[in-house]
Amino acid sequence: MLVPKGVKAVIMASAGAAIVSTPLYWLLGGPDSGQLAAASVQGATGVVALAWSLLAPPAVPGPAPEPASPAEPAPAPAPELRATDAADADADAVAVADVATDTGQSRARAGGKAISGVLRESRADGRSARVERSGDAIAEGPGLACSGVYCR
Repeated sequence: MLVPKGVKAVIMASAGAAIVSTPLYWLLGGPDSGQLAAASVQGATGVVALAWSLLAPPAVPGPAPEPASPAEPAPAPAPELRATDAADADADAVAVADVATDTGQSRARAGGKAISGVLRESRADGRSARVERSGDAIAEGPGLACSGVYCR
């Protein structure tokens, strides 16, 4: 079962509170046998929840939609890619910001995602990236294939 980070953090905090509150209740309340049994169940539940949240795999983004036909290549994500023609510009004189030129094809099947050049969201504050003459990016099944840059 995949759990988003925010939910995992809430579960871990709740588990930690349950584990800590049990000894405090024992020390401060002078419990009878029924209350001790309930506090023990509470503490055990907290330990199990904490162990589960630490051992559960992190959530991954959902699969990309499949192309209409397996014979057609998946279209590149237009708003995230900025392709420019580097042949017209001197590479030393131009500040590079997400350039992709002469990229290969991107094909994705069975829930995969393929990127043949750039695609960034995070770690782009320093900007500057360049992809030239990249190969094909082919994704089969759930996962991602990238032939140049990627960051997310």
